[in-house]
Amino acid sequence: MAGAFLYVFLNLMLSIPVLEGMPRTQADMCITEKPCFDLILLAKMEEHVSKNVIDADGENILLNHGSFDKIRKKRNHHSCVLRKIITLFQDVLIRTEGRSALHATENINYHRELIDIMEHLKTCIHKVKDNCANLYNNAFKTSTAASPTTTSERDMTPKQLVALQLQKLKNAQERVTDVEVQDRVLDELKALHSYMPGRGFRKVERTKEKHRVS
Repeated sequence: MAGAFLYVFLNLMLSIPVLEGMPRTQADMCITEKPCFDLILLAKMEEHVSKNVIDADGENILLNHGSFDKIRKKRNHHSCVLRKIITLFQDVLIRTEGRSALHATENINYHRELIDIMEHLKTCIHKVKDNCANLYNNAFKTSTAASPTTTSERDMTPKQLVALQLQKLKNAQERVTDVEVQDRVLDELKALHSYMPGRGFRKVERTKEKHRVS
């Protein structure tokens, strides 16, 4: 059930439509645009739930931005990787919801709000033919065949980085019941919004509406 935050956000977005096109007929079609999701708001929500992991030397789940930038430039790569990222983070948020409580002053459960937001973010990802099955299969074959010590991240191709990122996510998902993995995900949650921008993430939602012209 969407909470107070999403209710206010969606109402705000619906109140500021942008129309494209000039009237041509008695019942003209106009395109209404609105942001698919405000990532600044996502960043603010993350601050309330993310936590700092004491073991700073542990292996990160998400690649550093220098490496991830190569992924975000390719639409299918970015779309398919985002699907796995959001799935993992939503899973951990659901599993750790019991740790959360209503915000003392705002009466909002930010944990629950973020779970709902993850569901909405899925709709902002560009669709990929065969639901990324082919890319996932090829990526896991690449990660299995490659030796992680022979090539540094800096020298990896976009395909190799996709394979590396998907392998990290797969390893975390397989150990998702481990508290250390959950804490690591919640630690990296504070930067999640910065991984969304790219060719695989739709900036706006477009809907067609009929308008009568007198």
